[in-house]
Amino acid sequence: MLAIEGFDPVALSDLQRVDPDRLVFGRKDVDGWRLGFDADPPGPILWQLPAGARYGGPIDRIGLWWAAGIALVLSALVLVGTIKGLDLLARAIPYAWEQKLGDAISGDFGEQACRAPGGQKALDDLARRLSPSDRPIRIGVVNIPIVNAIALPGGRILVFRGLIDEARSPDEVAGVVAHEIGHVENRHVMVALLRRFGLGLLIGSGGSAAEYGQALLDARYSRSAESEADEFSVKQLLHAGISPAATAAFFRRMSKEEAGMSGPLVYLASHPPSDERRRRFESAAAGGNAAFRPALSPDQWAALRSICAGTKPLGDIDLRF
Repeated sequence: MLAIEGFDPVALSDLQRVDPDRLVFGRKDVDGWRLGFDADPPGPILWQLPAGARYGGPIDRIGLWWAAGIALVLSALVLVGTIKGLDLLARAIPYAWEQKLGDAISGDFGEQACRAPGGQKALDDLARRLSPSDRPIRIGVVNIPIVNAIALPGGRILVFRGLIDEARSPDEVAGVVAHEIGHVENRHVMVALLRRFGLGLLIGSGGSAAEYGQALLDARYSRSAESEADEFSVKQLLHAGISPAATAAFFRRMSKEEAGMSGPLVYLASHPPSDERRRRFESAAAGGNAAFRPALSPDQWAALRSICAGTKPLGDIDLRF
């Protein structure tokens, strides 16, 4: 209660500051009422008077820095909720629907599909050896000379011919394929598409199959997603008795080679191997089974290397396909 000689007492809760720069107050319940101070009142009174409203009621009550801190925390919670929500939504999508979407996307590569039966059988055998799931991994090679591989919805993986050409052993191909299977098993593919196209993806208004394919080719998975795929790759390589050392060597070589290249060598653009990731594969190889065996036999590897024989290569590379 503020009592001023010659005036009726006024409850402090009825006062509001009408000028943020001067000690001028009004009454919430009386229009036109004003109280001003020519000099600062004593501290015990000043501390009880309302502060100036510079940013809005809640911010002025708790302070700008406290309000900024709370806003930052709430923003982080919303971001985490969005990511987790997409993850839950991706896992709720029927797998049959995913397969149809994957088929539609891969259809854009139909003319470049490599179909030599011996090479395809070798690749299918490798995929079965690396996959723990009862759901079949459908894998194929397309005759495009870029060093890349992408995971599509519905357990479909496309390996570009350039990756097979660049690999020095089937073990290097196995590590990349296992990494892509890891993205499939952890539903990273659907999360990436949902993040890019939203719910329009589920109702058919988010984009075309070509746009979905380009989005996956350009996908930058989160650090945690890449880590999960790497962990999966290491686990499955060890389970299959394939040394992870070849994958580490492939990543190291690609990193050095890409530094001076632009154009067809794009593997690191969407799957950036860091020193930490290479060390993970090297460490797994050092502590793994001494009785490692090749991912493919020499005959199988030769068949895979020639899988695109007789298939017309894509001329001008257009990643927008």
